[in-house]
Amino acid sequence: MIGQDFSNVSMMFYVGFLAAEVFQIHDHECTDGLTDRQFPTQYLAQRISRLGKYLGVNVMLWGIVLACMAACRSYASLMVTRTLLGIFEAPVAPILVLIVAMWYKKEEQGRRVSYFYVCNSVTQIFGGAVAYGASFSKSHFASWRIFFLTIGLMTVLIGFVVFLLLPDSPVKAGRFSEAEKVAALLRVKGNQSGTQNAQIKRAQIRESLRDVRVWLVFLSVLLTSIPNGSLSNFSSILLTTFGYTSQQALILNLPSGAVGIFVVLLSGYLSDRWRDRSLVMLICLLPTIFAAALMIGFDPQGIPKNKGVLLFASYLSGTFGAAFMLLLAWNASNLAGHSKKVTVNAMTLVAFCTGNILGTQTFRADEAPGYKSGKISIIACLAAQVLVCFALRFCNDRLNRKNAVVLQGMNEDDMSLLREKLAYADETDRRNPFFVYTH
Repeated sequence: MIGQDFSNVSMMFYVGFLAAEVFQIHDHECTDGLTDRQFPTQYLAQRISRLGKYLGVNVMLWGIVLACMAACRSYASLMVTRTLLGIFEAPVAPILVLIVAMWYKKEEQGRRVSYFYVCNSVTQIFGGAVAYGASFSKSHFASWRIFFLTIGLMTVLIGFVVFLLLPDSPVKAGRFSEAEKVAALLRVKGNQSGTQNAQIKRAQIRESLRDVRVWLVFLSVLLTSIPNGSLSNFSSILLTTFGYTSQQALILNLPSGAVGIFVVLLSGYLSDRWRDRSLVMLICLLPTIFAAALMIGFDPQGIPKNKGVLLFASYLSGTFGAAFMLLLAWNASNLAGHSKKVTVNAMTLVAFCTGNILGTQTFRADEAPGYKSGKISIIACLAAQVLVCFALRFCNDRLNRKNAVVLQGMNEDDMSLLREKLAYADETDRRNPFFVYTH
């Protein structure tokens, strides 16, 4: 590949991801008897109402496409397979967030989201090790083909296990007795966020689009995804600009995965312990801003001044990766109403794709090897995200004060009856005065 080819191939994954969220389909019946256009993969999952099965099928299809990439022999075939990878990965994170919200209390959700999100860092280590080992291959079968075939077939196997074992919801957990299903529901009663509902409610979709917090989350994901699109695709290339060989870059990139594992798990734990997602997010953003500044200062024109400092900056730059995980946890803890949650999750993924598409283009081939614009964009986006974090905190504090005023005007009997009524009702957070928003 030459010029912007690598950036474009990287971008196509997010184009496919975006297509699965944005290109709309018809004839979804809403609760008001009308039809509406919906985000395909999210609302298909809701209509099927078999989240575990739908997730398992998409994981298996993703693995099949990845294995097929081993047969690619042209730029066009790489573009097509990368697009398909994005389409089949699109439902994974939002479905897992929905499942976490159905099974766990609010104070447990941050850690549970971190448990699946940390797999990105785990696979960075595992995938990097496989790629490094494959780079020593002397056969006529190229090392990158060995990598895609190995990881793809393993993914198909994992997807089959997910299809067989992951329950769709507490109510549909086949290995649970009726008493255990009731216990699982009672356990999350205090969330006041309802449970799974296959009906699409237009009122909840409209509320999502009018909720300023939803657009702040959209902006947050966009701002944190632009750096992700650049760093996730160019981390190994950056190491080569610091003076390391391509083979050395593969092995030197492994500690970045270890940093990601530590930061993501610690962030999930602290966000639950402190019951504060945005504060932990701020802590994760600042080291990456500092790291990007180090890269500019010690490698201004692609001429490295200190390889050790630049390698340290590369490792430090990964701390911001926990921000997207924390935003997913924020959605799980601060939204109620199944259609609203599905809509916001879809919007979150649209912002994620858009940001990553933009991020892949910030590292321009004509600026190699310094890539100064890409590094500046990291600082600018994450600095802006710091301000958005404070705006989210302000909005949730305001809503909690508003709910407190409503509850003060009710007597104990009315409060008790209404609390029981709303606990498992498919009602939105804005229409439930008992809903408690977290930072």
